[in-house]
Amino acid sequence: MSRHGLWSELKRRNVVRVALFYIVAAWVVVQVAETLLPVFNVPDAAIRVIVLVLALGFPITLVFAWAFELTPEGLKRDRDANVDPATKQQTAQKLNWATLIAAVLAIGLLVADRLVPEPALTANSTNVVAVAGGSEDATADPDPASIAVLPFEDLSPSGDQGYFSDGIAEEILNVLVRIDGLEVASRTSAFRFRDRDDIGIPGIARELEVRHVLEGSVRKAGDAIRVTAQLIDGQSDKHLWSDTYDRSLTAENVFAIQDEIATAIVAALRESITLPVSARPESSMQTESLDAYELFLEARALYNQRKSLDRADALLERAVELDPEFAGAWAIRAAIYMLNSEYGFIDVTRDIAVQQVQAFSENALTTDPDNALALSVQAFNQQIEARDGRAEHDIQTIIDDLKRALALDPKNGSTRNWLGISYGETGEIELALAQFTRCVEDDPFYSPCVENAYDSLAVLGRMDEALAAYRRALESGTVTEQWVNFALLAHFDMELHFLFATNLPFYLPGWTRHDELWDAWQNLDANHDALVQDILAFIDGRDDLDKLSGGPAHLIVPLGGGYDQVPLSVLIWGPVYARYRGSEAFKARVRALRIDDYWRRNGFPPQCRSIVMANGEDDFECD
Repeated sequence: MSRHGLWSELKRRNVVRVALFYIVAAWVVVQVAETLLPVFNVPDAAIRVIVLVLALGFPITLVFAWAFELTPEGLKRDRDANVDPATKQQTAQKLNWATLIAAVLAIGLLVADRLVPEPALTANSTNVVAVAGGSEDATADPDPASIAVLPFEDLSPSGDQGYFSDGIAEEILNVLVRIDGLEVASRTSAFRFRDRDDIGIPGIARELEVRHVLEGSVRKAGDAIRVTAQLIDGQSDKHLWSDTYDRSLTAENVFAIQDEIATAIVAALRESITLPVSARPESSMQTESLDAYELFLEARALYNQRKSLDRADALLERAVELDPEFAGAWAIRAAIYMLNSEYGFIDVTRDIAVQQVQAFSENALTTDPDNALALSVQAFNQQIEARDGRAEHDIQTIIDDLKRALALDPKNGSTRNWLGISYGETGEIELALAQFTRCVEDDPFYSPCVENAYDSLAVLGRMDEALAAYRRALESGTVTEQWVNFALLAHFDMELHFLFATNLPFYLPGWTRHDELWDAWQNLDANHDALVQDILAFIDGRDDLDKLSGGPAHLIVPLGGGYDQVPLSVLIWGPVYARYRGSEAFKARVRALRIDDYWRRNGFPPQCRSIVMANGEDDFECD
């Protein structure tokens, strides 16, 4: 067949029209997929699969169009079809119209993508999304001066140096955090993407809302270390900088590599964005002992995960034996003993744990007076001791110390969370919410701040916002089984959710009258003394529950009893704790932290006021 004859035959069989329609329609499908799939967090790989399927389908479609003919009787092989010219012309016109409609749709999508502005969020919606662990504007382009540091890959021969490679990445992150003008995704957020090859760097950047991503690897073998790092543009997926560092394995070299990588990153970023002149990496060598440093990195990994804290303490004990002036190691030891009453990994009495917190934090501050973790641990431990009725401390001093620690390390989620809880003790819930919200903005996946944020919204009576934030937290996986806001569930009549939560290990597992609990929460003003006493007896008989100061207290204190239990500071200002605020247990708590003196200096919260007793002494009362 001649070239002219082949072309005529292709047109006769409508192969050309089918090809044109297929190309335009495929382009529309790809554009729609690129727009909609990211909304549902579908990995970028899905779009690549769609493109591949469409490409493979193109030649198949052309062969099909060549071999078959659409007739009034249905689809027939071309050689068997006997179609008059008028019918062929109608089929051609239908394909022409279909192609034209697809082309118009394609042009419309292109114009909409280029010209339609993104809708702005209202102030309220911004707040709800922020405290829910989400983005304020997930569709906006990220700040060019933003970066995430992913956990570095462990390429060591034995594959057992993950803590070391993670530690190197975290140290680089800590250096970058201190650079003026550079926004750095939190460790908690960035390290969630460990081994997420399916999503790709652009997908990770989009999820973390950063423009740049740093990834790398560490190979530690014998007396040598090799660190490879590369800086990637999260939008174009192009490498902006990469380098490999081969050094002998010493503490000095490890810290030098971290500084050099941070310096190189700043230099690479300055080629495309403006950073302040003062924006330069600043780090300090924490210890000259490589062995102590390795022990520290392994222990810190366990501490960050709140796992095997007894092993973490043993590692740190060896680290400070090797270097008694290792402030970072002392500070984490102090934090571990402060958390021991909550996690219970170390078999020591509460008195011994408190002594260790004080001694270890002082050791850290002696070497490094500006150690933010030691300052915040020391302050918050004082609050816990006073709240539990074991000591008296001044809440004003605690808040001032936490503010100082936060000024030294503004991105520290624990310190900001503890400051919010301290404001919660004073009844200043708006101030508490501001701290929790800022914490979530810095670290969207830090559960304590996410949970305390929606608790604060509920206490303030902003129940719809609290529920929206709670739902978003559930969707993003930032809610823990150790934290449930029962007032929120009762308010929205979520009975099944309430019953499921009361059965969780942190609350009343094994209790057989959960329906009575739900009924009691529907009428908190009634007398529930008998139910409270039964629950207290049940707790007393359970070794895994009687020492908990959190779970059961959140269920029984609003019922009007069990006031020796210790509910969280933020929650005690909600409507369901009204009877507790009128109790002597509440007054003792306030006086142990000298909150009444704080109120007289700074003003009383809405539920409380100053009164003068008959004997002329100043006192207070709360609704």
